[in-house]
Amino acid sequence: MLYALAALFIIILTFFLRFIVGVDSRTLVTLYLLGFIIFLLSFTVAEMPTFGSLDNPTFNEVPRRYLEQGVEETGAVNIVSSVIIDYRAFDTLGEATVLFVAIAAVVATLRSH
Repeated sequence: MLYALAALFIIILTFFLRFIVGVDSRTLVTLYLLGFIIFLLSFTVAEMPTFGSLDNPTFNEVPRRYLEQGVEETGAVNIVSSVIIDYRAFDTLGEATVLFVAIAAVVATLRSH
């Protein structure tokens, strides 16, 4: 029943925007796409755990393990360096790659103009 009401709402909204207001189809598709993205983001925020709850992913055993066993497992004296280089190496490599590609795109764009 809810899906039928949603479909009816979209049909009525499309009719109103297309024929009464005079919005072209490309703008209409853009509006629907933006509305869908807003719906997904708001649904994601609604499903997040409450702030400060003990079952949040923040309060798990991983940070405790990094602090307690980081020196023995990695051999690094600096715990921040051990987390970045040993535990999160692929994540750090991905972030560096994204930054490099972004900088290369900006330089290429600026050189072309």
